[in-house]
Amino acid sequence: MPRWNKNLESNCKAIMDTAIKNFKSDLYQQLLNEVLASNIKNNKKEIERFLRNRLNLTTPLSKHTNGYWLYRGWDEKESYVKSKENKQKNCKSVYGRQTWLEKINPATNKNYTIIEADFERNSRRPIRKEYWINKGYTEDEAVKLAINTKIQNNKKGSEQSVKSNMRRVTSKRCKEYYTIRGYSVKEATDMVSNNQRLFSKEICIKKYGKLDGLAVWQARQNSWQTTLNAKSTEEKARINRLKLTKGITVSNAEKIILEKIKLTIPTVIHQFTLSHLNKKQYIYDIMANNKIIEYHGDFWHSNPMTYSPDFINPRTKIKAIDKWHNDNKKLQYARARGYDILVIWESDFKKNREETIDKCIQFLTH
Repeated sequence: MPRWNKNLESNCKAIMDTAIKNFKSDLYQQLLNEVLASNIKNNKKEIERFLRNRLNLTTPLSKHTNGYWLYRGWDEKESYVKSKENKQKNCKSVYGRQTWLEKINPATNKNYTIIEADFERNSRRPIRKEYWINKGYTEDEAVKLAINTKIQNNKKGSEQSVKSNMRRVTSKRCKEYYTIRGYSVKEATDMVSNNQRLFSKEICIKKYGKLDGLAVWQARQNSWQTTLNAKSTEEKARINRLKLTKGITVSNAEKIILEKIKLTIPTVIHQFTLSHLNKKQYIYDIMANNKIIEYHGDFWHSNPMTYSPDFINPRTKIKAIDKWHNDNKKLQYARARGYDILVIWESDFKKNREETIDKCIQFLTH
């Protein structure tokens, strides 16, 4: 057991609370016990030298670095979070909107507006079109360059995430952000859900006024869409599958067809995504070998064999003729990109299940 020395203990705590500080509690107690068990003189300089040698703190480290926190007993994820938070708290980033809103725009001799501030902060990031526009590219060229850069960054980020999954502990849109800060999984889930509801067109207008609020909302929508478009086909499919667990359902018939197809084509893709003008995502039910199968429920897609053009779906409030137009537009978009399409109606599946499944498999394999 360590020998008890009130003065030595008091001096050691003073050093760890003021000179070196920010220890994790278990390491704090361990070091205190080691000092009390040593033959060190009761001298603050000696105690500090002992602790720094024990921790291998030969050079001073900034709180903005992971190393600062790792040496003080925090694990890798905790260190990453703490260094990030300290940097955000103590440094004004050129990527932050508030940084620019507090500055004077030399072009107008007034404070930057929200739109001007967003352009300035985005113009410093190669994943934003503003960065490339500032370099003389047209808007169309800038959008393509930004997306390509984002794709490369996503690829690198995915590789890093597989190894460490660090990004999730610093994003308020992820449960890990809250669980690493001591919240339960349920509390974390609720907080993520609440954060997602805090951003809407109405909230932006209320916060910034109609003109600036709409600009902020649209900028977020464009940013979200650009990020989504930059993801791989597999990642888009994964995201769409997650959406299906949050209220959007897949019919049992579609599940049955998919499972039967998998026995013949294991690589078949469910919820296949095509981007439209970098603004919209068309999601198709089943895809394999450059062929797409769309399963249409009679009620939800207003089967023309059952419903008149003027029929208004009581659930979606969409007129049948409008639904047919939208469905046809979606199918034509895929055909224009080289995909063959087969539409399966719910009523046909119910009449002859096995024949319909065979038809799907034959379509995808020939």
